[in-house]
Amino acid sequence: MPRHPLRLLVLLVLLAALSSIAGAQQEVPEPDSTTRRRLTARRATGLITLDGRLDEADWLRAPIASDFVKTRPDFAATTLYPSTVRVLFDDENLYIGAFNRDSAGLGSLRMQDLRRDFSSMDSDVFGVTFGPLGDRRTAFQLQVSPLGSQADVQAFDGGASFSFSWDAMWRTRTTRADSGWVAEIAIPWTSIRYAKGLESWDINFVRNTRRAAQWSAWVPYPRQFSSWRLTYSGLLDSITPPPPRANLRSRLYGLTESRRSSAVGGFNGSTGDVGGELIWAPSANSLFEATVNTDFAQADVDRQVVNLTRFSVFFPEQRQFFLENADLLTAASVSTARPTGGTANPFVVQPFFSRRIGLGVNGTPRPIVGGARYGFRTGRTAVGALAMRQGGIGANEMDAADFGVARASQFFGRSTRIGGLVAYRDGSRGGAGTNLVSAVDMLTRFGEQVQLSAMVSSSSQNGETGTAATWALNRRTPNSSLGIAGAFVSDRYSPSTGFVSRPNVVMTNPSADITFQPAWRPAKLVWIRPELFTLFFHDPASKALQEARLLLNAEFLGVTGGSFTPFVEHNLQRPENNVALLPGVTIAPGAYDYSRFGVDVSSDQSAQIAVSTRLSAGGFFDGTQEQATVSGRWSPNPYVSVRASYEINRLQSLGTRDTSLVTHLVGPELRAGLSPRVQWSAFYQFNTVQKSGALNARFSWEFAPLSFFYVVYNDGQPLLDGLLPRSRSLIVKMSWLKQL
Repeated sequence: MPRHPLRLLVLLVLLAALSSIAGAQQEVPEPDSTTRRRLTARRATGLITLDGRLDEADWLRAPIASDFVKTRPDFAATTLYPSTVRVLFDDENLYIGAFNRDSAGLGSLRMQDLRRDFSSMDSDVFGVTFGPLGDRRTAFQLQVSPLGSQADVQAFDGGASFSFSWDAMWRTRTTRADSGWVAEIAIPWTSIRYAKGLESWDINFVRNTRRAAQWSAWVPYPRQFSSWRLTYSGLLDSITPPPPRANLRSRLYGLTESRRSSAVGGFNGSTGDVGGELIWAPSANSLFEATVNTDFAQADVDRQVVNLTRFSVFFPEQRQFFLENADLLTAASVSTARPTGGTANPFVVQPFFSRRIGLGVNGTPRPIVGGARYGFRTGRTAVGALAMRQGGIGANEMDAADFGVARASQFFGRSTRIGGLVAYRDGSRGGAGTNLVSAVDMLTRFGEQVQLSAMVSSSSQNGETGTAATWALNRRTPNSSLGIAGAFVSDRYSPSTGFVSRPNVVMTNPSADITFQPAWRPAKLVWIRPELFTLFFHDPASKALQEARLLLNAEFLGVTGGSFTPFVEHNLQRPENNVALLPGVTIAPGAYDYSRFGVDVSSDQSAQIAVSTRLSAGGFFDGTQEQATVSGRWSPNPYVSVRASYEINRLQSLGTRDTSLVTHLVGPELRAGLSPRVQWSAFYQFNTVQKSGALNARFSWEFAPLSFFYVVYNDGQPLLDGLLPRSRSLIVKMSWLKQL
């Protein structure tokens, strides 16, 4: 480890400066008013049948967007895999029609499975990105696979924040032939938020030809960004949505559940329930939603982890109600970047985190009685508000709470956003106090390559006030990135509406990487990308080092998407109190310095058989650790997919008891589908640390857009009889979205 911070800073700067000689990647200029590509949207005069065949007269007469260029992994002014796109509209829908030419035939198409929100990096895909608000910062992207699987993304500030879990109401059909494949998309106007009177939208079209690991786009964008960066987009002209009209929808559900539990006093029997949401868009810019007896029985289960760090584990939100327009309630906070190699539990500070709603103080689920949410956004202003009531248990309603959060943000100039947030949790009904959190955040760019974000927050409960502050500055070019993030969290900062990995800390996170593409590299090698990642934690009062990590790795990327990444990391741990890492394993206070070595290896993840593995070994506190993580997938065709993951940790001579033990975490998964709308999956987790196994099996049928019939089976099993109670449940649920 460098003995002086200045030496580390000089090393980071030199590493980024080497990018000037790292390769010959061409800079992609930002289009201006004279160079932006334009496409005219044509009003359909006849009926458009959504069948994946662009044979109606309106399609044949519509203007064409063509001349796609290669954007990744290297820029080129042309592509071997051309696409042509047309856009139509009528009073009900916006239509996108694309023909993706590929002379290799049907056998060349790559699709892992039929799930919604599939991995676009590992599948053939056509996508459309559009900005209907005119702010060049709020983007929506719809993606389609050759078999009609759907994925949708909300992205903000060019990808500074995004959500893959957001689901829009739209339809698509595809057809395939030896000459290529067709995607036909219909997007109802009622599912789009757009600026009134805006007749030119930011738009771009992208395509991934996965067997060649090549992305192409109608408007090129630098490879360090994504197609969500609307400053690199074209214009869709002559788009005239209908005037705002009454837009009222309901999402009702009914379910029945049968439960069995071996716990003393556990529930055994069957119950039924009903509830739902009312969704009202009074204008094209605003949305109001009310929910009663909210249920998330069909939500994906969390993937378990073996946590060997001193951080709290951050699990992302999975519930659809809270994912929609989540950016309106999210302050610009910090999350340490995850490097390619090494440990993968990030440091996170969020003043508001929706997963706090519906959980008791010990993390157990609690019912959500109901609530309401409001969202408003124009090209310059965004406002969001949420109020929810959480039920408790027992006569005294333990864990009952009321939540409220409001946030507003305003854009200034071309590239600056400032926002403010207030959140509270009132637990007085359940015997707890009231927690109040406030935050002010900002994000700005200097040009397109340099971005600065910052946030200041305070929390107050029972007369105790705490503060937190975060910031991040980074510069990204096609050949390098250089960044530094920081955070301060006081010992009394406790946002019961949010999430903090650890209190009473000062965090500093400098990092840099460069991309080498020398002429002498083998033809099957895309680049060599070294990365330096550092992470420091200090005590705010004494300035003493609590923990540090320095990681150096080098990614060797192949043309098929496979990679080989050796890494070495050095860790410094300075716990001042006992640390309970695992049951029966306690680390005594002291100074621990140790190094680890390892390698990440990943095959072509789009192939029928794909494997990823991480192997590492070396010191671990006062002992040693050997770790192996392997995940694999076998997809004989997109209709059947078998996945499995396995992690083993061999720990030796660790802690105050000089403990040696082995942990295992196993996760097999089977997925089968008749179509993208009819699917069945089963996922099992076996964790020796928690001494339990858990099975989640789910059948889903999307009988209408975003209307589902579910059958869900959950089985929690103790590893040893008598250690934990066994619980089983069978849930049958129907959720119906209807336009009123």
